Amino acid sequence: MKALLHLFFFALLMTGIGLGSAEAQVLYGSIVGNVTDKSDAVISGASVKITNKGTNQSREAITNADGSFSFPTVQAGIWELSVSKSGFKNVTRTNIEVTLNSIARSDVQLEIGQVTETVSVTADAALLQTDRAEVRAELTSNQLLNLPIPPGRNYQQLLRSLPGINPPNNAHSIPTNPSRALQYNVNGTSSSSNNVRIDGASQYNIFLPHVTAYVPSLEAIETVNVVTNNFDAEQGLAGGAAINVQIKSGTNSLHGSAFEYHDNHLTKARPWNLTPLNGVAQDKPKRVYNQFGGTIGGPIIKDKVFYFASFEGTNDRQLGARLLTLPTAEMRNGDLSGGGLAIFDPATGAANGTGRTAFTGG
Repeated sequence: MKALLHLFFFALLMTGIGLGSAEAQVLYGSIVGNVTDKSDAVISGASVKITNKGTNQSREAITNADGSFSFPTVQAGIWELSVSKSGFKNVTRTNIEVTLNSIARSDVQLEIGQVTETVSVTADAALLQTDRAEVRAELTSNQLLNLPIPPGRNYQQLLRSLPGINPPNNAHSIPTNPSRALQYNVNGTSSSSNNVRIDGASQYNIFLPHVTAYVPSLEAIETVNVVTNNFDAEQGLAGGAAINVQIKSGTNSLHGSAFEYHDNHLTKARPWNLTPLNGVAQDKPKRVYNQFGGTIGGPIIKDKVFYFASFEGTNDRQLGARLLTLPTAEMRNGDLSGGGLAIFDPATGAANGTGRTAFTGG
């Protein structure tokens, strides 16, 4: 029994599931809307229910005197919305997508009829976001997994596809920056003024503020929300971009993935400085790069507690190379005549350098 309790609390810790709702909008999204009749008159007192299609968890609310409803701190995912009122047909709207740090609006118009009758709407037309003034963009899991990304599979590589962000580039050595976080500027600001959060936790690197402390596996990311202007007060600590990364979570269905990516020197061109040695062409320097891992998620207790785990490993084997210029044996003995250029006595000749005397044997 004690082992089961330990497993239960461990799952809560790993998945970030709490018993109460957190206040920070950057961790969640919202569902809002207005309920009206065919004449656009507001309907107060209507019952509104939202249900997460992945976990079957639900929340309920009643429309206020203005006929509006609001569900703050909604977990990201696909939701179903149901509205009912005595004297009107029920309305069920499916496939409402909620992402972190965003507001999903779903206005509902009820028709007069029996409560036993239901009007089903499978999808809404995409609406212009008018509930927030911020300038933002999103990278979805579908984009992260299907757009081409250089070896390393870092989600920050795709920030180049968003307006105002310059192409990210590598910063520092592997021991200094082991997660291989990238450096980038947003709207001309310093690269140190970006703030990245993963599931609400800031990834600010105290010693290297222009790179993040941790970069999660690409397979583990649900969505990346990027705000570049008109930040809400809750964003904070950002002059360039406020970037919120959300990790995937478990659902009632067991799901997972496995991957491996391979790259080596045979797929690369010959380096520019690899010239033939004594007339014999040199082999390309060895480089074997493998990145592998997987994810798995599912229920611990159906409709209540879920788990999600991710692993990624990287093997990078390459020849250490350095381009040097070494003195010949004659040069080491003081004979510099083989260099092709004469060496002059600085104590001779005119101030403009003419009339100088060359050293013998130099």
